[in-house]
Amino acid sequence: MISRGAFGSRQISVIGLACLLLVVPVRAEHESLPSDYPNSLERELASLLSQLATQGPNVDRLLSGAELYLNIADDLFDEETRKRLAYEAGAEMAKRALHMDERNAQAHFLYAATLGSAERLKEIANAGLVLGEIKQHVRRAIELDPTHAQALQMMGGLYAELPWLLGGNEKQAELHLQRAIQTDGRYTNAHLILARLLIKLNRHSEARTHLQAVLHVEHPHCPYAWKRTFRPEAERLLEAISPTK
Repeated sequence: MISRGAFGSRQISVIGLACLLLVVPVRAEHESLPSDYPNSLERELASLLSQLATQGPNVDRLLSGAELYLNIADDLFDEETRKRLAYEAGAEMAKRALHMDERNAQAHFLYAATLGSAERLKEIANAGLVLGEIKQHVRRAIELDPTHAQALQMMGGLYAELPWLLGGNEKQAELHLQRAIQTDGRYTNAHLILARLLIKLNRHSEARTHLQAVLHVEHPHCPYAWKRTFRPEAERLLEAISPTK
């Protein structure tokens, strides 16, 4: 017989994992794209792995590897097993970077992003524990660098999407997302997450401002994701909240 407590814990884990599906993946920055992107990512990875083999690991190389694996999983691979393995490889590189420099904000962010992305493709059993670890590292990234736009965006997304039992907080969500946008508005997913929150709060006029910012951004970070995902989502949401003519 399954106790009510066990069922409740499992249910919270399911909710936590569902929220990870909404908040993660968080794209690593990849601004200038080769003409054959995302296939070019495999060349970049091969070159980096060669450097690691011949010159040895350092923090910068390991973080470059974590970003590459995150982008490969997000943009190149379609099959879930390959995506999960790439996320896990990225998490391992970010973890090694943290062992070398615990005070590196980007290492904390990349570890949280890759770990969260890997876990959303696994079973639900450890979702609650992993969610706590993810939040810990995102908070640490912000503590070390209060202007880390991607970490602020990720924390804002967690606050926006999690139920209150797992730490959801709409006021904190808006605060973190606004901070992310003020720091660097070219991370257009922050505008999208905030717009969805504002729509939920029936603040449609403010939501339209952020959706328009997605559509009209110049030189967005993560242009591949912006073109394929963020811009179409902004267009869909704008249409949904347009006043009836």
